[in-house]
Amino acid sequence: METLISVPLSDLDLNYRLTDFSLNPNGCPEKLLDSVKEVGIRHPISICTANKPYKIISGHKRVQATIKAGLTNIPAFSVPTMDDALVTNLKENFALRHYSDIEKGCILNKLIAEGIEEDTIIDLYMPLLELERSKKIFQDLILAEKIGSGLQKLLHLSNVPVKVFQVFFAWDIENQEAAETFFATTRPGVNKWRDLLELTEEISRRDGISPIDIFSAPATIKTLEDNSLTPPQKYDRVHQALREKRYPVLSDLKKQVLRALDKMKLDGKTRLKYDDTFESDEMKLEIKFRDERELSQQVEKIFQALQSGSIHKLIKVIKGV
Repeated sequence: METLISVPLSDLDLNYRLTDFSLNPNGCPEKLLDSVKEVGIRHPISICTANKPYKIISGHKRVQATIKAGLTNIPAFSVPTMDDALVTNLKENFALRHYSDIEKGCILNKLIAEGIEEDTIIDLYMPLLELERSKKIFQDLILAEKIGSGLQKLLHLSNVPVKVFQVFFAWDIENQEAAETFFATTRPGVNKWRDLLELTEEISRRDGISPIDIFSAPATIKTLEDNSLTPPQKYDRVHQALREKRYPVLSDLKKQVLRALDKMKLDGKTRLKYDDTFESDEMKLEIKFRDERELSQQVEKIFQALQSGSIHKLIKVIKGV
């Protein structure tokens, strides 16, 4: 049976984290804090009143917001025991919370630690996390415990899916920490996480080196410590260097194309497009103009490039002759 009461914040066990599933480093969202300051807590938390200090079953963010708002009491549903506390939290927050994949992995591991059977978790509780009833997904997500807490928070903040971060399951803590330093500095989006991790894995396997050898390479460290570069610029510079290392022949062809284009001396209104994987030798020329004079100027530059032989050199590079 639940009873609605008003509880002094000083009576709550703020260090109890069994049912705190969030990896957000800032505690509560600003919007929640603003709401509490404006209208107070309209949705009571749930607590277990078996013993003081009372353990929080659900509502950790609301508690943090209440503290920051300077309030002293919070409305709460009093529950006599902690039985099924994890499940109670999940059910209460089902329509209110969207968990990242790394959070879902942590939650599944808490359910396991509470002695709940694997089949029960898959059948009854994975749908509460908006997951399919899949043993494969279950097995992938519970490996999240192999990832260090700092890297877990980064994966959560970037909302990286398990199909991308599962590469870390086979990495030891030193390799993970090296990756954490890189991604904490560059803060890329999900697609860039995927691209760089794929390059790192491919280079590691091919060259027989560890990821830490890549992330802690002198050139990489120098780029990360360059305060004149923005985080995206740091990422792009390291990513380009790794692509050149992974695909040296392809990178050399691209450099040859850039040199040939430079010799053609075309301006921004005339662009040549080509397949940058060099699987096709078809090229496309785009010309932008507003009147006959501009068109004539662009055509003249193309004609000069033909006469100088620079277009011929470009064609040879793209055709692989």
